[in-house]
Amino acid sequence: MTETRRVMLVTGSTDGIGRQTALELAQAGHHVIVHGRSRPKVDAALAWLRERAAGAEVDGVSFDLGSLASVRKGARELLERAPAIHVLINNAGVFCNERGLTGDGIELTFAVNHVGPFLLTHLLGPALQRGAPARVINLSSIAHTRGQIALDDLNLERGWSGYAAYAQSKLANVMHALSLAERWASQTLAAYSLHPGVVDTKLLREGFGPVRGVTVEQGARTSVMLAGSARVDAPSGSYFVDGVPAPVASAALDDDVRAALWAATAR
Repeated sequence: MTETRRVMLVTGSTDGIGRQTALELAQAGHHVIVHGRSRPKVDAALAWLRERAAGAEVDGVSFDLGSLASVRKGARELLERAPAIHVLINNAGVFCNERGLTGDGIELTFAVNHVGPFLLTHLLGPALQRGAPARVINLSSIAHTRGQIALDDLNLERGWSGYAAYAQSKLANVMHALSLAERWASQTLAAYSLHPGVVDTKLLREGFGPVRGVTVEQGARTSVMLAGSARVDAPSGSYFVDGVPAPVASAALDDDVRAALWAATAR
């Protein structure tokens, strides 16, 4: 990837880490597509960005990652508006304090944090191919080290907790990046996952209470580096912490579980 202007989609970029990531990429001269669940929030984020990045090329799209039909609709709109996408940052995420199911019958945390981004990445495959060498960047978490993939109970009907659901989804994010690295030639698409740090965001407060976190500027740093650098000195599939490659949980390296998770998600 060169340092010329690129088209970059940042999901969940109406606030927090995602909005800061969008700002820094727009300030670097890239065409940034902001995503949020509601159009008013997307419009507010675009206004915020335009105030801080004068002359930047930014636009937005709204769809719900917790709805497969909405993801498909959003992907169709994106393919029409941006035939080539160079970077997809799967930044959106939730932490739920109560168990819920989406209209598709999927546990809400797993749907928004993994299934929706998985489907979006798949549907945008043609645009990513046209943007080659492209990058997919999954925001995971150090919580992935506590996660388990219960292939017979991905909805966590047994023993659900907010943290268990979140950790499972973050492990799935790491495994998704590893699987993309296996399935795509690195010259076409490179995939990475990362832990942004314990960042002072709405998600942190909702999931963990009054915990002191780092700033969104610090939290966005690794995403911005992976999206904007001309070269990433690490293999596709790598997991990053504080801007450098780091080991993943051993559970993420189970080839059989990773393949089964891909198959279950793709159904």
